[in-house]
Amino acid sequence: MQFFLITYNMRNIYLIFYIILFSGIFSQSNRSVIYYNGSPNGVETFHSIYNTESSDHRYGNQFSVNNDYILERLNFYFSFEEYPDSVFIMLQKNENNSPGDLIDQWQVLINQNYPDGYGYNVYTLDECIQLDINNTYWITVKSIGNGILKWNHTDEVWPNISSIDGGLTWNNFSNSSPGASIVYGERIYYQDPIWGDINDDLVANVADIVIIVQSILEQMILSEDQYYKADTNQDGQVDVIDILDVVNRILNTTPPMSSWLLEDINSNSHSFGDFIGPEIYNGDISVYYFGKAG
Repeated sequence: MQFFLITYNMRNIYLIFYIILFSGIFSQSNRSVIYYNGSPNGVETFHSIYNTESSDHRYGNQFSVNNDYILERLNFYFSFEEYPDSVFIMLQKNENNSPGDLIDQWQVLINQNYPDGYGYNVYTLDECIQLDINNTYWITVKSIGNGILKWNHTDEVWPNISSIDGGLTWNNFSNSSPGASIVYGERIYYQDPIWGDINDDLVANVADIVIIVQSILEQMILSEDQYYKADTNQDGQVDVIDILDVVNRILNTTPPMSSWLLEDINSNSHSFGDFIGPEIYNGDISVYYFGKAG
């Protein structure tokens, strides 16, 4: 009896450990999280994903993006009824509110030591998959052919869908309990154009004016990007008015210097914990890079 009690207590300790671990995974606040559909902790329901001779059961979660992103990572929480060895994670375009054309897919090996639940990551940043602004996508899970995977539900309600014929048709689109998943992405930032900088040397000057004049005199043809930056008033044509505007910009240009302060969160930095910005280093360095941490 004493041995049984020790075993039971250790089992509870491991259970508490995994609840804490996956609670952190599925509830963290991260600047690059673009889709998070809730926590699977304490939720006993799930999607069953498996193959038989006559059926192929798949499920998908729908998500949308409101900026341009590069896909960074996918995170899932799976358990299993019968060990499934591995499954495929698929990223698909949206077509009539159901999964459409395949963008990419990844095989995920299932850890047979954790039938009651485990978190799985798919890292995608090196593949440079762009998620376009105001578009909708699907992440779907399919069985490779053996075992029964359980895609644990979360405690929230999100759009999801199912198929029993391997994705040939999709049914039961609903806002209901989804399979636990997170989508991470690195947002793409676009620099505003330097109007009049036709030769891309990062400054508008006399050399650019010469190019614009040559274009007006039809002595050279501007590329689409050059034409866009030469048309400083954006009236659809490059003419003398644009030349005068570039001259005015040259005469009135002062070196830009943003003024702001943010906390340095790089623990290896000599200014860790301090509030820093361009003005702190004015005159000391010529290039500033303030990037995403982590």
